[in-house]
Amino acid sequence: MRRIYLLILLTAFFITAKAQNHGVVKAVLLDSLDKKPIPFATISVLKLRDSALVSYTITDKNGAFTLRNLHEEPSRLLISHVAYQNLRITLNFKKNPVIDLGNLYLSAKLLKEVIVKGERVPVIIKKDTIEFDAEAFKTRPNAVVEDLLKKLPGVQIDLDGHITVNGKDISKIKVDGKDFFINDPKIATKNLDADMIAKVQVYDDRENDPDHLVPDYEVKKIINLKFKKAFKKSILSNVGAGAGTQDRYDARGFFSKFQDDLQISGNINSNNLSGTDFVNSGVRMSGFGGGSGISTMTIGSLNFNKNLGKKIKLNINYEFNDNVTNNNSTSKRQQFISDTTFNTFSTSIQHQSSNNQGMHIQTEWKIDSVTTLKFNPDLSYSYNSNQNTGSSISSNTFVPLLNTAVNADHGNSNSFQYQHNLNYYRRLTKDGASLNITNVLSVHPENSHDISANDLLSYVAALQSDTLRRSSKNTNRQTSVNLSVGYHLPITKKLSANFTVTGLHDRNAGDLLTYDQDPKTGLYTIYLQDQSSNLIRDQWQQTIQPELKYDFTDKISFKLGLATQLQQISNHFNSYTNDLNQHFVYLLPTAELHLSKVNLSYSADVRQPGINDLQPITIVYSPLFSFIGNPNLKPTRLQNFGINYNNYIFQNQLYMNFSSVVTIESNTVVRERMVTAEGAEVTTPINRNGRFTASVNGNIGKTFKKQNKWQISTQSYVNAIMGHNFFEVNQQSGYQNTKALTLSEYFTANWNDIFELRPGYSINTAITKYQQVDYKSTSYTSQKAELGVDLFLPQKFVWDIDYAYKYNPLVAPGFQKNSNILSLSITRRIQSKDKGELRLSCYDLLNQSVSSYHYASENTVNDIQNQLLKRYFLLTYIYHFKSFGN
Repeated sequence: MRRIYLLILLTAFFITAKAQNHGVVKAVLLDSLDKKPIPFATISVLKLRDSALVSYTITDKNGAFTLRNLHEEPSRLLISHVAYQNLRITLNFKKNPVIDLGNLYLSAKLLKEVIVKGERVPVIIKKDTIEFDAEAFKTRPNAVVEDLLKKLPGVQIDLDGHITVNGKDISKIKVDGKDFFINDPKIATKNLDADMIAKVQVYDDRENDPDHLVPDYEVKKIINLKFKKAFKKSILSNVGAGAGTQDRYDARGFFSKFQDDLQISGNINSNNLSGTDFVNSGVRMSGFGGGSGISTMTIGSLNFNKNLGKKIKLNINYEFNDNVTNNNSTSKRQQFISDTTFNTFSTSIQHQSSNNQGMHIQTEWKIDSVTTLKFNPDLSYSYNSNQNTGSSISSNTFVPLLNTAVNADHGNSNSFQYQHNLNYYRRLTKDGASLNITNVLSVHPENSHDISANDLLSYVAALQSDTLRRSSKNTNRQTSVNLSVGYHLPITKKLSANFTVTGLHDRNAGDLLTYDQDPKTGLYTIYLQDQSSNLIRDQWQQTIQPELKYDFTDKISFKLGLATQLQQISNHFNSYTNDLNQHFVYLLPTAELHLSKVNLSYSADVRQPGINDLQPITIVYSPLFSFIGNPNLKPTRLQNFGINYNNYIFQNQLYMNFSSVVTIESNTVVRERMVTAEGAEVTTPINRNGRFTASVNGNIGKTFKKQNKWQISTQSYVNAIMGHNFFEVNQQSGYQNTKALTLSEYFTANWNDIFELRPGYSINTAITKYQQVDYKSTSYTSQKAELGVDLFLPQKFVWDIDYAYKYNPLVAPGFQKNSNILSLSITRRIQSKDKGELRLSCYDLLNQSVSSYHYASENTVNDIQNQLLKRYFLLTYIYHFKSFGN
């Protein structure tokens, strides 16, 4: 296996190295009048025969550019800039592999510039917007938008359809400037045809940040798809159905209508494939840590866009999700107490169903050129039910059998939530002063009813056998109101101030009624006062935050703020316990230093303990587990330190993103646990100091210049986590030190859109050690190797092959350590104009899919293995319908 992947990597590097010896063109752009350099001009190389884009870059601050690895066939160099006339030069690398054009002079555009019809500029850069001409990026017949985006420089799409641009996530996809299924951009990328698109625009998402107060590294990207004129009035749809072995099925449909400023689109999918989706995105695999259970899912969404006049925009998005999951799981737990190790082996059978519905509405009223009013209400409803049964066997180092337990639980819950965000923004002066008023309201009632049965059979005298039959009804009502007023004031060209005042009121009221079963009647009528509660928390909060920002240069700035926060909290527990009233005053500083591509930040925060932890009562959940509240808990203080580096080099098609966050806590709320010799456990929340966490995330991506019909790209990822956590068991205190490192490397090699190879490899190492206690350290290294192959041969055939090998060495005896998951599909376009599509798929051909987890927490080591969907075959038919015109 390792030799195969080594051969693949060496082949990729050989192709890359070979590509370095081909055509090169370079020059320096100057203004024809003042002879000054012209930065940010777009340099494109196009094929002469079909004007397809070969490569592009932009000029640096000195007006210089260099393009390497260009085709030997005749090409045209196109130089464009929004302020200058275009310049075209024919290139022929057969005569000279290195073409140095020296200084090139561009003339400024005149008011009545002559436009050359038919000429296409493949890439245009306007401030923070990059616009691609879709015609310059050739795609195969019947390609969808995702295929087009993969060809755009700086755009990366992984196997799950997740999109990043220059290393940054996208927040949404728009179609002709309108939000399109804002919660799932993949609906657009996998259903809209590439040949409908005229332009693809990429720009920063500053829609809710008009004053640019959010740091650049936190800003996501928006992709806007501009339709060709002929397709602005069109209807698109597709329907698909599939059936397979093990009663597997898949059915789905998509409909979209575009007409001027009206967009109506709908999407529905129903299957029992547990996330191994073939129809739209090829094979997606599950494995170690790859989900649990076998689920049947029906999801759908509806998107509506309409401009109500020239000033008002309306967007409505409705979604529903119905899910039924069945899972059989097995777990092994080791708990270390002094010289004794407790072992618990558990099995469970779970049946869960859920129904969720939500509606999101966006309205925007452009009152005038400087005033905007936005109102975004959200409605959601959910219903959940569960039926769980399980059993466990416990032992320790000295007693081979402590107890056995059998438990059963079934219940249901429902919740409703209304939330809105009302925002008023007005620019006050020409120099940028502005007023921003925001109101957020949330109302969230929920109810639940649960019936549980626990039977404990003890084999030791110190722990009595017991039986519990209980019913619990829980009603909870949450209301939150927030009003924020912000004022932005430019003081000088370099100094600006922001002043924000925020008021918040949160009310959380919950009633828990617990009953025992009457053995005579079988009804749950015996009220348990000490197991019931009436919890009400009212929290008022006022925050005043002034902030100053100074721009030393365009690339260096410093921001400093100090928030004063007042909190008044009223905690009501039960009629037979005293209320707890609290008052707090906090000073919360913030600071941020921006140095070109590097950002340094600091912030302070406060986290209040939950009212459930504060209640001064004891709750017995089962004979083996009890909880005691602690009304003396203090709020947790957090100090956050961050560093971020983000860079995208246009000339080399290289992006680099690194970020690190360190959080230091005081008064952390942790669980103090008392474990008896028989394994019964009592927990109490307490405050402790000394906890900190640190994380490092980074990724590097590189797209190499296309050479001899080969397009190669690489992505590298690193993720590191370190934690120092306090715990206390049986009055013995200690620290758990955890370190984890994940390294991943992925390659993509595409030959002429006919053959694509996607090898990948990742390794994960985790180490857990302890201080002040004599607990055994644990460490393990898991590995995953992947290989994806796409082949578009012969004509109208598509072959998809995905292979994954996963290895986890440190699992409990009897648990599977490795798996080989091989999946494939064959697709054939049929009927006139390729409207039909027939696909035969096989998931997990070797029948080895497995879901296993291994982790250490405090003084316990846990191994869990879940049920997963294994090998099946599926035959699918999809029909595509299109209608264009007036």
